[in-house]
Amino acid sequence: MKVLICDGMHEVGLSILRAAEGIDVDVPDQPGAEEIKAMLPDYDAVIVRSRTRITAELIENAPRLKVIGRAGTGVDNIDVKAASARGALVMNTPGANATAAAEHTIAMMLALARHIPQATQSMREGRWDKKRFMGTELFHQTLGIIGLGKIGSIVADRALSMKMDVLGHDPYIIPEAAAILGVEWVPLDELLARSDFLTLHTPSTSETVRILNRETLARTKPGVRILNCARGGLIDEQALYEFLLNGHVGGAALDVFEQEPPVDSPLLKLENVIFTPHLGASSYQAQANVARAIATQIVDYLLYGIIRNAVNFPSIRPQDYEKIKPYLVLAERLGSLQGQVSTPIQRLEITYSGSDLQELPLQPLTHTVIKGLLDPILAEKVNLVNAPLLLKERQIELITTTRSESKGYTGEIAVKAISPREEFSAAGAVLQGHEIRLIRINDYRLEAELEGINLLIQNYDKPGTIGLIGTTLGSHQVNIANMHLSRTPRDKAIAIIRLDNEAPPEAIETLRRHPSIISVQQVKL
Repeated sequence: MKVLICDGMHEVGLSILRAAEGIDVDVPDQPGAEEIKAMLPDYDAVIVRSRTRITAELIENAPRLKVIGRAGTGVDNIDVKAASARGALVMNTPGANATAAAEHTIAMMLALARHIPQATQSMREGRWDKKRFMGTELFHQTLGIIGLGKIGSIVADRALSMKMDVLGHDPYIIPEAAAILGVEWVPLDELLARSDFLTLHTPSTSETVRILNRETLARTKPGVRILNCARGGLIDEQALYEFLLNGHVGGAALDVFEQEPPVDSPLLKLENVIFTPHLGASSYQAQANVARAIATQIVDYLLYGIIRNAVNFPSIRPQDYEKIKPYLVLAERLGSLQGQVSTPIQRLEITYSGSDLQELPLQPLTHTVIKGLLDPILAEKVNLVNAPLLLKERQIELITTTRSESKGYTGEIAVKAISPREEFSAAGAVLQGHEIRLIRINDYRLEAELEGINLLIQNYDKPGTIGLIGTTLGSHQVNIANMHLSRTPRDKAIAIIRLDNEAPPEAIETLRRHPSIISVQQVKL
């Protein structure tokens, strides 16, 4: 498998990739968009930082692409929707550069408060302007933090150590959780009105784009100083320029911009604004950390199927992987069984039962059931990433439930497919030693291997039926590997017959014509 690294990588990450057996790595020097477009079709994975944009066009022309890695937190330079539609994972490295970004924010706040860049430039020009650069202490100043994720929390911790009063606003954090950090959680309007310094630490989403605009800037405390070391586009830069010009905003420190580099931005002409060229994650330690993290994640996924920090798929922690692995196999085979015997499907119901499954992430299992279901149905490529999207496109309703107990098993997955004409359900379990078993079909209880070529035969419980099945298959040179039988009090029975080779259509048709047989379906698992 081949990995393309577009924006360079710290040697620690390159070493991990190059040491992985079966993986080849290419590191072109700052390739442009057209060069990447020409190269990408030959690669299974691509790793970028913030410079390279992975667009829908690039993804569409990369048939081998399995995973896109972002050596950093933000993925706004990657078309995640297009990647999901094509079945490519998008991974990032949250937290690997959090300390660097938080410390850069603190450094910018101190530089802004004490006019350090302006004073430095003044001295370079031969002046000694002590009175001109009167500063502000941070002691007992109020810092407002919008976004209390990993980076925002570290900023809060550092600010509290300098005896600042810290306010926080984050719709995904409850006040009690903020209080544990030592932060007073307040509504956004209150944070704007009370903050002497205001810093942004949110992702770029439809809700946060230009969260600081003319309306919200007008509600800030007069003289407020604003910092953005998170994402370009969180601030309406034209509005910020106007509020800096009229003095309502006392100063700004910007590491990120709507357009990078910010060519011809009027902000560059203002003396009360300081800048850095997107340096938040640019520490030696952070670059080593993100390179190590993304390289390890890419190797684990390409070679072992372990998924971590995927933004378009639920992650599986390494400590969970060995335990969930047989359930992933079970989930795919149950889905595949349904896909081969139950069409068209209107609703898919998945039930997880037992103590084992209470401890494991269930979303990967759900994705796997869906993949197994759609694989036999669709001609297009189906994988764990695009399976839910394809299910939705086919307007199949999905319902998942969990139960704490399963009779006789520590983990059971039941899958029911509902069509306009009938319902078909199948359940399976993982036994000790990671053996996978089919334990129930509709009302029939049994225990059968869930693999290989199988005939699923429903019949009336009459003497001679089993002999008929054996004779018919034998006459067509089809050998039976094993057979599992079950019956109900309603004089009906079911047989799961494992075959050494596929039964020809004429053998199946002969069985279907017999009056004792209700249905015959051949499935490959």
